[in-house]
Amino acid sequence: MRKPKDIIAKPKISTILILILGGTLGIVLGTILTLKGFEKQVLLILGIAFIGLGIYSIYWIINFDILKITDGKLIFKSITGITKKTIPLTEFQSYTEIEKQNAQYKSEFGYMKWKDLTLIGDNFTYKLSSTSYTNYEELRRELIKGLKRNTKAEDKWNNNNLTYIGVGVILFGLFIGLWFWNASEIANEKNLSIIISFGFIGYGIFLLNRRKKASR
Repeated sequence: MRKPKDIIAKPKISTILILILGGTLGIVLGTILTLKGFEKQVLLILGIAFIGLGIYSIYWIINFDILKITDGKLIFKSITGITKKTIPLTEFQSYTEIEKQNAQYKSEFGYMKWKDLTLIGDNFTYKLSSTSYTNYEELRRELIKGLKRNTKAEDKWNNNNLTYIGVGVILFGLFIGLWFWNASEIANEKNLSIIISFGFIGYGIFLLNRRKKASR
C-alpha cells in the first residue's frame, strides 16, 4: 500500500530567473539583429535564431509545472496557481531515471550534470528534471514507490543517444574535411584536413559500435 504523503515541489528559482533573463535578452537582441539584417543576411539569420530561443525560454516558463503530491494524486498547477490536471499515482506503472551531462569533463565551461525522471503510464509519460526542482530527490522517492524501473526503456534511450551523437560527429567530420580541403591550397594542409576528418569519423563509428554492442 502506498502511504499518503503531501509534498509540494520547490522550483529552482535560479533556473527560472536565468530563463526569464535569457528569454527577454534573446527577444530584444534578436529583434535588433533582425532589423539590421535586412541589409546583411548573416545578421538576419542570427536575429531569427535569438528570437526563437527567447520565445522558447518564455514558453517553457509559462508551461512550467508546479507539482503537488497529495491524497495519492499528482496535481499539476501553472505558475499562476491554476490547476491544469490531476493524475492518480496508481496510473503510473514504471519509471526510468537517466543521468545526463552536457560536457565530458568538469573543467569544461558550462559543465552541468543532472537527472531526468520519467514516469510511464499506459498511454502517457511524464518527465521531471533535477534542474527544475530543489527537492527533486524527495519528489522522486514518493513518485516511484511501488513502481518498477524500466531498464529496457533506459537502454533504448542510451542507444538512441549514441546513434544521434555518432551520426552527428561523422557528418561534422565530413563537413570539416571537405571545407578545409577546398579552402586549402597547400598539400600539407589538405593532408592535415584528411587526418582531422578521419579522426572525427572514426570517433563517430566508435560511438555507433558501442551502441551495437549495448543492444545485444
